[in-house]
Amino acid sequence: MILFYVFWELVLIPMFFFIGVWGGPNKKYAAMKFLIFTHVGSTVMLLGFIALYVFSQPNTFDLVALSTLRLPLMLQVPMAVAVFFGFAVKLPVVPFHTWLPDAHVEAPAPISVLLAGLLLKMGGYGFIRIMLGLFPEASRFLAPGLVGLAVLTMFYGAIVAMIQQDLKRMIALTSINHMGYVLLGAFSFTAMGLSGAVFQMFNHACAIGILFLMSGVIHQQMGTRTIRELSGFGRVMPVTAVLLVLGSLGAMGFPSFGSFISEYMVILSAIKVNLLLAAVVLVPAITAGYFVWMLRRVLLSSPEGKVARSEAPVYELLTLAAFLVPLLLLGIYPAPVLSVINSTVIGLARLGLV
Repeated sequence: MILFYVFWELVLIPMFFFIGVWGGPNKKYAAMKFLIFTHVGSTVMLLGFIALYVFSQPNTFDLVALSTLRLPLMLQVPMAVAVFFGFAVKLPVVPFHTWLPDAHVEAPAPISVLLAGLLLKMGGYGFIRIMLGLFPEASRFLAPGLVGLAVLTMFYGAIVAMIQQDLKRMIALTSINHMGYVLLGAFSFTAMGLSGAVFQMFNHACAIGILFLMSGVIHQQMGTRTIRELSGFGRVMPVTAVLLVLGSLGAMGFPSFGSFISEYMVILSAIKVNLLLAAVVLVPAITAGYFVWMLRRVLLSSPEGKVARSEAPVYELLTLAAFLVPLLLLGIYPAPVLSVINSTVIGLARLGLV
């Protein structure tokens, strides 16, 4: 667990400098906010690790040995809550999310891809491997509250994204919305939900990756990311516009994209757990609504603001298209990834975690 904590913290160092040195006008504020939020969450998580060491017999930090340890529920719950804070900030879960939009808006587009595609997934990984693995009884006890936070995260990210005028901030809030699926699937305690949560992390990386890079390409060619100033850009940059539409469809969870399958799995598992959770079917509808609104403003409106200088370079277009390949292939034939995920979930089922 100590090694886990050390390397968990090490990722903050390069990301802090990526944002703080090469970011936008408010880069110092965004980088410091990112560091404070994530470091405080990690410190609370470390306290949970130390408490687990103190109450384990014999005292050990070994993850394999601790996975077989079953402490009383009254001891597990406070430790699980402490560990939850570290993972919730990284995922992020509402209300620990406020660092994310600022970090994404100020970070360069390629760094936003790393932040959304890799860093956020550490939170989901921690929930599944550490929290479910070390505190199974406490996780089940806390599951109703965590599912409630997941639903709040999904709706909050989708609703707040609706009112954004900055394209990149809208994508950042979409990322929060999508991470709510991960938390919901993980704590549904069903094999389908857990498989869907892991699959969602992979699909989210591809869908949000292309959109963050797209925001950088559009900003470079148009000189702005403000949605109302991008009207008509599709007429000057038709290939980029097509890729924007496809990337948006992937983020919406449109059928034939891998994200549709992962979101469907999570929602279906949630409904099986509690019929009231059927309300989360509104989240994909809201997500589709604001993406369609954005596409209509950007592609179908007559040019009013700045006009693109030219189509994006070929190598940039090919890079963007590369993100769509796994999304489309896994939307048609998800077995190569799901078979690997399901084998892991079967192993967790044998341990009684799902």
